[in-house]
Amino acid sequence: MPVYSTTCSSGTDGRAEPRRPHTATPDRSHVLPPLTVFEPGAEAPGGAVCALRPASVSSRTAREFATSTLNSWGLSQLVDDAVVIISELVTNAVRHGVPPYAAAAGDMPIKLSLVRQGRFLVLIVADPSDQGPKVRPADDVCENGRGLHVIEALSRVWGWTPLADTGKAVWAALLLH
Repeated sequence: MPVYSTTCSSGTDGRAEPRRPHTATPDRSHVLPPLTVFEPGAEAPGGAVCALRPASVSSRTAREFATSTLNSWGLSQLVDDAVVIISELVTNAVRHGVPPYAAAAGDMPIKLSLVRQGRFLVLIVADPSDQGPKVRPADDVCENGRGLHVIEALSRVWGWTPLADTGKAVWAALLLH
């Protein structure tokens, strides 16, 4: 499913209504080609995949995985922005995208994918929740709630895509230099 489609296949997936992907910067969405590696079992051609547990240490694991992978790909100039984005995406998946029983069961329902596609490095975090990310108004007093603002500031474009059966993939693209 292309990231910029506006509906999923309604009526066949058991959802009451179609979900619409959110793109934070729709005026720039045309810069990102369709992605095909969102599904949890899919490999990432031209990319790397890391399965994560729904635990607070997963953000650190994801950052280390991304740093190692990007350095091995010769993309060290993207590491700083990528690890901040990945940390925010994984933290959101752990906090909001995983049912409480999954942590106790030791499941690894979060999937981080790093994909080189065209002129972009795409950072994708998939989780089992059907709820799309919600951008909160910026608030100088709150200690949290700024993650999606940070992702928007650092990435060329970001958004989310519903997965075929259940769950979603939240992604952000960085321009390759």
